[in-house]
Amino acid sequence: MKMTDKDRSGPLIKKRREINEKSLKHLSSQHGIPVGTLKTRVKKYLDMGLDRERAIELALFGPFSAQSRPRQH
Repeated sequence: MKMTDKDRSGPLIKKRREINEKSLKHLSSQHGIPVGTLKTRVKKYLDMGLDRERAIELALFGPFSAQSRPRQH
């Protein structure tokens, strides 16, 4: 049997979504970096053999590298 609105005892309570403060999306929004850029930087450090926490730290606070190829004169 299908429940209708009349059959429910009270209003449905929506769960609040908890923000995972260690997620890359949350960290990128805090530091003003696009998510894709942060993911690329973290992946680069993970491929070098660093653990995830250290890679995220370096990706957030490390120097920014050039975004394109150098000019040919």
